[in-house]
This record gives sequence, structure tokens and C-alpha cells, in this order.
Amino acid sequence: MAVSVQMVLDDRIAKYIHRVKEEKHTEEAKVVQELVEGGYEQVLRQLHTRYHRGELTFRAVAAQLGIEVRELYALLEQKGLST
Repeated sequence: MAVSVQMVLDDRIAKYIHRVKEEKHTEEAKVVQELVEGGYEQVLRQLHTRYHRGELTFRAVAAQLGIEVRELYALLEQKGLST
């Protein structure tokens, strides 16, 4: 499922996006997508760490990410993270 989002960005972030866009000769949307995916990756890793510390159950991690438990197994395997 893909989602289209329209938003107003902080000036600092907008300048960063513009710089990267020019540097990589790509579209702004691609730069924003990479930023969002990077943020999601960071959240995933933080939740994974909390799971391994015993702070969250595997099911709670899946719920925090808005996915099913079986999807979380596949996602962690894809990212090379232990279950």
C-alpha cells in the first residue's frame, strides 16, 4: 500500500532536500522518500533493541510498526536483524 503525502517542511529540511536533489540530480520526492525510509529504519532498529532488552514483546513491536507478526519476521530477516 502506497501513500501520497503533502506537507510543509521546516526551512532547514527544505534546504537540505534541495541540496541533495541538485547533488544527486533527482526529484525532491525521491529525497523525501529516502529521508522517511531512513527514519522508519531508525524506529525499527530502536524497537528491535527494546525487544532484545525485554522491554517489548515481539507482538508489541509489530503493533508499534502497524504490521502483522509474520510481516515483522520477514522485515527483520530482510534487514539482517535477529528475531
